[in-house]
Amino acid sequence: MSLRPFVLLFAILFTSGAALAAAQGGASPDRRADVRTQLAAEYFRLGRYAVAIDEATKALEADGKYSPAYTMLGLIYAELKDDDKAKRNFQEALRLSPDDSDANHNYGWFLCEHGQMQEGIGYYERALGNPLYATPEKTALNAGQCAQKNNDAETAKRYFERALQYRPNFAPANYQLAELSIKSKNFVSAKRYALTLQKVTSPGPAMAWLNLRIARGLGESDSVNRYAQELRKQYPDSLETAKLAAGQYE
Repeated sequence: MSLRPFVLLFAILFTSGAALAAAQGGASPDRRADVRTQLAAEYFRLGRYAVAIDEATKALEADGKYSPAYTMLGLIYAELKDDDKAKRNFQEALRLSPDDSDANHNYGWFLCEHGQMQEGIGYYERALGNPLYATPEKTALNAGQCAQKNNDAETAKRYFERALQYRPNFAPANYQLAELSIKSKNFVSAKRYALTLQKVTSPGPAMAWLNLRIARGLGESDSVNRYAQELRKQYPDSLETAKLAAGQYE
């Protein structure tokens, strides 16, 4: 699951007199709605869903046309598996702000999670159509993962490559492209993505397992043995080590 709610540090909000005044009425309606929505996002992150709903509802009481509050409610109800309410809130957010990239991204995620891959990708595209969108690489990554769920490896690859156009060292996209390269037996390409990953991620069982399979595909037996030893010694209880023991390289 890939959620894209509005994030704000909880401690900062509650130590800011201006923010408290805004939430309590000492600001314009849209400012009060904004603060309440950010509070809702933080409660959502903490798993306090009832309070998050209450804050988002208060945001709409301050400004009934504040679309991010509807997006936030969509995310909360999606997490609660209340799909009807989630869908209604996402759609209302988009009715009010059809070009809002966050709203399009989140509704695209919701649709992909519910098996509507083509429709979901369409909303991801709408999010990517905004040249001022702050995190297009994440939307492109999600679109690629949505295509993968639809068993469309070529479209997935195009979106992962698109994510790297936005942010060349974006680790999740490099990882997905390395995995796709392994599946297509293009181990030289897989190694290129893995080398980028090593520069931007910490060592771990997933990285060791990726490197082992690439080395195996390239016929580099010494490297295979080195990565296998790393998995057994440093990550004996990992899923990757279990796959190694079972010989599940695919």
